[in-house]
Amino acid sequence: MTVPKGDDALLGTLRHAVARHDPIPDDVVAAARAAVSMAALDAELATLVYDSSFGDEDTRALVRSRGGSRELTFEAPNLTVEVEVHTEARRLLGQLVPPGPAVVEVRSPEGSVTAEADHLGRFAADGVPTGPVSLRCRRGAGPLTETEWVVL
Repeated sequence: MTVPKGDDALLGTLRHAVARHDPIPDDVVAAARAAVSMAALDAELATLVYDSSFGDEDTRALVRSRGGSRELTFEAPNLTVEVEVHTEARRLLGQLVPPGPAVVEVRSPEGSVTAEADHLGRFAADGVPTGPVSLRCRRGAGPLTETEWVVL
């Protein structure tokens, strides 16, 4: 085997070795592509402020005992999105605060599922894929809000 000369050649050899022996998982690649391809760069970002799966062991036991649901809360300057994830049923139940009608799009690398929030801000989405997802909320003439990507 010949030894490559120069930094570029060495980096190329290292890149090839890592790709062959420790490839990046497909779901990580999909999540990265989805995050980079954010269509609405002027949207408000709702950050994850609560995830019931990150609680202490007692909290995780309670979450498991409720049939595999997981609770998430995202906050943006003008909107809070509260979501209950039912992984086995591939269903999301959500609430927008402040309440009001909106179109909620559950996005994933495989496509999207759209739900309508009623006048109380409640919405449900069925057929939600497992893996990385993000919610996009459009409320009339208000600003578009997109949540961070999370893995379900």
